[in-house]
Amino acid sequence: MARGKSISHFCNHCARIAKMEMTGSLENQPEKTWYRCTRCRHASLIDLTELKKIEEESKKKIERSDCSEYRPQNTYTIGQAIFHSEWGDIGKIVSKERTSGGASAIVVSFEKLGERKLLESIVDNSEDG
Repeated sequence: MARGKSISHFCNHCARIAKMEMTGSLENQPEKTWYRCTRCRHASLIDLTELKKIEEESKKKIERSDCSEYRPQNTYTIGQAIFHSEWGDIGKIVSKERTSGGASAIVVSFEKLGERKLLESIVDNSEDG
């Protein structure tokens, strides 16, 4: 990974992926660099070797056998691989959110479809007749 003046990285203060500007590095640890979020201006010390490992891991192809079938009733974890049978696509869960109605949703980065939001933990009330 080339050292640039800015990167996209998860800001712990904003709790979202944001553009981060490089502000300086440590003399005795060149692999660790200070970055400042352009959104909230919060500074973070980022280990670039760890960042490179994560980047390489995310580029690996997901196998269908490693995926869980997506069902809205299930609960999922960030990083989990899922297969959406209706769309015929494989994806990895990148984050969790709440919808405006208060429901739980997952943000999935699919190989073909890109990023999509899907509901999770839906209670099926059809048995209450």
